[in-house]
Amino acid sequence: RSAERVMKELTHPRGARSISSHLQSRVGIKGVKAALLRETLGKEAYTDTSQLAEAIKALPVVVKAARPMAEAISTAGGVRFEALDERLMLTSVPGVFVAGEMLDWEAPTGGYLLTACLAQGAWVAEGARDWLAGLCSK
Repeated sequence: RSAERVMKELTHPRGARSISSHLQSRVGIKGVKAALLRETLGKEAYTDTSQLAEAIKALPVVVKAARPMAEAISTAGGVRFEALDERLMLTSVPGVFVAGEMLDWEAPTGGYLLTACLAQGAWVAEGARDWLAGLCSK
């Protein structure tokens, strides 16, 4: 949604509903996302429609430190294979290649993950080389 649309939804009369209920019904923000806004903004900004709309569109999140390596995990999500060609290049952005944890795949963990990421990196390097060679030959 655009910033204007979010602002319009937030300024819609909420009646007796709480701000949390209003956020959920008008812009689909609930649970952890709503708690993050509430915690980050403080009460005054959280109840100010324009500040709340601005934060919804561009909430600054400051990272103070990384967690210990013992807590590191792989995450799910990423670029879907349907958005790629056989060389793992984005079909919507020619010349941009992705591999490893940039992809939406259920990767194994540990050494298997590293091996798979390295193999994908090698595959992407060959694809990028071939793509660049095609550009140079034109």
